[in-house]
Amino acid sequence: MTVAIHERVYRAPRREAQATATREAIVTAAGRLFADHGWAPTTMAAIAAEAGVTAKSVYAVADKAGLLVLALDRHEAERPGGDPGTELLRHYPLCRTLEHGAAAEPALRDAWRAHQRRHRADAKRIVRAVADAGQLRPGLPFGRAADAVWSLVTWHTVALLVEERGWGPAKLARWLDDVVRRQISDG
Repeated sequence: MTVAIHERVYRAPRREAQATATREAIVTAAGRLFADHGWAPTTMAAIAAEAGVTAKSVYAVADKAGLLVLALDRHEAERPGGDPGTELLRHYPLCRTLEHGAAAEPALRDAWRAHQRRHRADAKRIVRAVADAGQLRPGLPFGRAADAVWSLVTWHTVALLVEERGWGPAKLARWLDDVVRRQISDG
């Protein structure tokens, strides 16, 4: 005679909710610190303090490189799709951190390459919109136009305009429009 043994699955919804909230607090804290201070100055201890948890809890979520990737993933998912100036302001600090982190941490190099592919795809969407409106400069190959937008609209350029010149979202949006119009548009 065979007796079937049913294993009881233990679920603790409150504990799961608390773990999720802790993880979210850690990723939020990491994103804020990486954006505000960059790669090197942001420590696991600082992330733990900012999130109000222990360093052990932070390491249970991910290592430093993993936390930056999680923060970037959340950042990308939260794209509001609003005006371009606000989006450039919101995005450039973490892009800078990713590039600096990738230079120091081999584990981030693939994330940096993936970011560049997304950035190039964004540039291509801008060029496609211009081309679809019949405004692409005659004789300008699509790829060259995309390369121009991709290479000119970077975190480096935005950081200079914001940090050194004090530009805000409206001025950034006008600049982006001007860059596109002057570089690739016929109109």
